[in-house]
Amino acid sequence: MKVALYARVSTVDKNQNPEVQLAELREYCRRQDWEISEEYIDLASASDFVHRKAWARSMEDAAKRKYKALVVWKMDRAFRDIEMAWRTVKILRGYGIDMVFMTQPELNVAGPAGDLIFTIYAGFAQFERDIIRERSMAGMLHAKKCGTKSGNPIGKPRIDIDITKVCKAYQLGGRKFSAAAEIISKWVGKKVTPGFVQIRLQRECQAQGLTIPQLVDIEMEKEEVTA
Repeated sequence: MKVALYARVSTVDKNQNPEVQLAELREYCRRQDWEISEEYIDLASASDFVHRKAWARSMEDAAKRKYKALVVWKMDRAFRDIEMAWRTVKILRGYGIDMVFMTQPELNVAGPAGDLIFTIYAGFAQFERDIIRERSMAGMLHAKKCGTKSGNPIGKPRIDIDITKVCKAYQLGGRKFSAAAEIISKWVGKKVTPGFVQIRLQRECQAQGLTIPQLVDIEMEKEEVTA
């Protein structure tokens, strides 16, 4: 069967090299005895369709029936939300093309059962994002209404700390925003709130198309390499 591979990363450092995904995808296809006709690679966040040129090209080639299956390493490498995922899978099926998720075989089930599994799986991912968004909004509304505990103006003074240190504090604090805030406060000599830690991590995750646990794992691996 003729297939195409799609890989996406948000950055091009050691831990975000598309070749990591592609090497596994090629080996997977070799074991299935599939012929790889094309490899599409994007260096952009999942929601940045202005720069996801390869993804657009893969969809154009799908419409021309240039391959029989599009193989990705994981669902979040191709899709940012449930609406896009479900819409694209249905479009590809209309072309007679399967979408294969290498590390999530439960999503590769065909027929009504596969539709149900896919919808439930994607629904949980959307639910997690909605919960994070609600908590973030609640924290910002509370800060706007009540101000900071110290009585200082919100957002002042500016706290300059790189994302690696934020991730390290989050890891040292048992992956809790409150504990991470206390650690960072000691490092910078200024009061840092749990909301600051949460928002800082979420913004970086949005930029890279990662979850907070994924971001922290990557940053900790980078620190071990440079240590």
